Amino acid sequence: MTITPAPRRPGLAEHLRDKGAAMRAAAGRRPASEDWDEEIGAVCVADDATGVRKVQVGEWSLLGDGGPDIGGYGLGPSSPELLCAVISTCLTHTILCIAALDGLELDRVQVSVTARNNDARFFGVPTDAPAVPHDLTATVDLRGSLTREAAEALLATADGRCPMLQMVRSQHTVAVLPTPIPEM
Repeated sequence: MTITPAPRRPGLAEHLRDKGAAMRAAAGRRPASEDWDEEIGAVCVADDATGVRKVQVGEWSLLGDGGPDIGGYGLGPSSPELLCAVISTCLTHTILCIAALDGLELDRVQVSVTARNNDARFFGVPTDAPAVPHDLTATVDLRGSLTREAAEALLATADGRCPMLQMVRSQHTVAVLPTPIPEM
C-alpha cells in the first residue's frame, strides 16, 4: 500500500510573495501619483417594509440593519459595526501590503476592532456620550516568522499608513447633496 500525503495548500506566506511581486510590477507600470487616482463609491437603498439598507459596492452587495430597539430586524450589521469592519479589513490589508513589499513571512493576520457606541440621541434620551463611535481599539494578532522587534516595526508602520485609520483620526468634509426631484 502506498500512502500519498495530501498536497500542501499554499498559505499566506506564499500569497505575500505573489502580492509583493504584483505590487512591484504595478508600481513600475504606474510610476506617477496621478496614475493611481480613481473615484470610488457605494450606493445604499432602503425601499421595502423591512427598512433594510441594501448596499452596492461595485459588484458586491451587503445588507445593513439595526436591531429591534431601533425598528430593525438584525438582518445585517449596523453602520457602527460596518465602520469596525472597514477599519479591520483596511488595517489587515495594510499589514499584508507592507509584509509583501518587505519580504516578511506571515502565516496569519487577525485584526479585531471594537468601539463604544451610544444611540441615545436617536431616541431623544439625554446623554453626554459622544455622538459617534468612540474608543476604537484594534487588536492585532500576527503569526509567522517574525521577531518581536520586526512585529512591532510592522505594526508601527501599518498604524501610520492605514488609510482608514488616518481617515477616522482626521477631519474631512462630506458634501451631502440632494438629487433634483423631477417635475411632473
